[in-house]
Amino acid sequence: MRSRAVALVIATTAIGLLATTGSAAASQGDTVCTWGGTPAAPTGVATFSPGVTNTPSTVPTYFVATGPLGGGGGCTGTLTFKGYAEPGNTCAVNAPFTVTASGFPPIRRAVGQAGVAGSAPVLLYDAHGNVVGSEQAQFLTSAANMSDPAYLSCNTPQGLTEAFWSDTIELFASK
Repeated sequence: MRSRAVALVIATTAIGLLATTGSAAASQGDTVCTWGGTPAAPTGVATFSPGVTNTPSTVPTYFVATGPLGGGGGCTGTLTFKGYAEPGNTCAVNAPFTVTASGFPPIRRAVGQAGVAGSAPVLLYDAHGNVVGSEQAQFLTSAANMSDPAYLSCNTPQGLTEAFWSDTIELFASK
């Protein structure tokens, strides 16, 4: 139980640091969108199959993440990611993933690196394979996962099959 508490503290600290450094890193002219609401009012929904548990997965985890876009600069519509996380995914540690994106034309594909508690650097690509931005999901919010606020389903054989989140997307200014 102690290792889970330590992992949660590390994850919370990492997310806090990423949130503060991410906004400072935004260049003048970049577009920042919300995706799936805000940390205070998350509206993004992610589903996982098989469900994510505290035991590393031995197979890829299929997931769909979808939510409304907000903010200025043409951030409208609903963005959806569909793809697979590599084996080794757990509730505390996310494995690298690759997804296709639909609903927001500047983004056609995304690639995420390994991270903790749903916080991993994600690069966004256009239809030509150019990096056009980055995103950072926020799963650890006070309002997220009202039906399972402590992620207790991670301890069940079925695992976590649905989670609510919010996100920030940064589209880089054209050079």
